[in-house]
Amino acid sequence: MNSQEIFDLIKKFDWNKLNKIYGCAHSSIIGFLSYEWLSLSKENSVLDGAPSPITGIAGGRKGQKNSDLLLCKNSEPFIPVEVETQVTKYETKLDSLNDYIEKFNSIEFGLLYMTNLTNGNKKYKHNWDNIKEKIYRENNCIALVSAEKEKINFENQNEWSKLLKRNDYSQWEIVNIDCCIFDCDRCLEGNIWGKTNR
Repeated sequence: MNSQEIFDLIKKFDWNKLNKIYGCAHSSIIGFLSYEWLSLSKENSVLDGAPSPITGIAGGRKGQKNSDLLLCKNSEPFIPVEVETQVTKYETKLDSLNDYIEKFNSIEFGLLYMTNLTNGNKKYKHNWDNIKEKIYRENNCIALVSAEKEKINFENQNEWSKLLKRNDYSQWEIVNIDCCIFDCDRCLEGNIWGKTNR
């Protein structure tokens, strides 16, 4: 698939739903991506906690890398998916996606979903340039999906706001989702969802 075809595929997901998921949301995002993929075609399936693309050392699990999801089509691997919130782990997750791409000929591209807290702790603010340079060097087909979260301004104090304030994770909401797609020929960037009235 080329970058435009990948972008069009990703745009089919109903990203608006993520705006109503609060908290850490790692498992919820994985569930969302699985559901949206299955909704696209009867030929689609999902491997949750995907099998490693490499055999572990001495036949064991040591040295293995497992993506969060392996989206499959016609019973073959199609898109390995990693969901990550910490910037320091992005390169490791890209390495995992590259392992899948190199191992399985049926894979079209890898998808890295990143959460970025726009006004939060530095470790949750990603650096697009560093990630892009790594992808350019390795020349694999990768889609980066960046969800920006902002801390909610609680103008109204009610039972809902009190509930969300019980832990720091729940006080953030997704306000924008951008996508950056690399194929062997070019890079395509675009917005796939944005909250109105920000």
